[in-house]
Amino acid sequence: MRRKLFFSLFSTIIFSQDYSAKVYGFSVADAHLTLKPDSINLQFKTNGIVNFIWPSDNTYWTYFDSTHFGLKTFQKKIRQENFDQKFLIELSDGNLKYKKETRVRGDSTKTIFTMLAMLTDRPYEMLDTQWFEMDHEGKPILGRFLWAGTETITIGHTNILCDHFRMDFKHIDETTGFLTQTDRFMQYAPNPNGVCQIWVERNGNRRIIRVTINAYGFSYEILIKND
Repeated sequence: MRRKLFFSLFSTIIFSQDYSAKVYGFSVADAHLTLKPDSINLQFKTNGIVNFIWPSDNTYWTYFDSTHFGLKTFQKKIRQENFDQKFLIELSDGNLKYKKETRVRGDSTKTIFTMLAMLTDRPYEMLDTQWFEMDHEGKPILGRFLWAGTETITIGHTNILCDHFRMDFKHIDETTGFLTQTDRFMQYAPNPNGVCQIWVERNGNRRIIRVTINAYGFSYEILIKND
């Protein structure tokens, strides 16, 4: 019975992978990403000298509709320096709810996290240049992927053929979100003036292999760790 339960649980996971985040080549954080058919979970924790200056230990959970990657629930738990925050939103029947506040949203509305999940599932032909309606903690935005061809990324001694994308964001109005203060990742991630590039394994599990972000004068690289 235990063996059957183990294999049943394991089979639901598309991948669970560790990443290293760097700024200008210096390690600043470790991340762990778990992707299942209906959910995506990201854990992010600073390391090294950054952990002494700007410590963060953050977790983000997102459940989505597996047919169109629309948001169902998004929850986060933030421990960042002297800032702690818990946040939960739910989307149902066209209403996005946070405590007593609501926003009107289509049920296929995506988030940054469900966009990443969709990127690992669908071929580039279904995504390239198409704008998707998104929500970012109560703020409506648009997002799209631009396919830039294929490229080989070397991890250790392994060459991995990847689809290379650029991810763009567009703020469609100046409406404020649910929160007056948020964590650094959620504050900076949807920057319409930044440059975000993503490399996704072309074959096999279609894992996210590499992400680079240039925003607010900083150059970030998030790279999958050796298996």
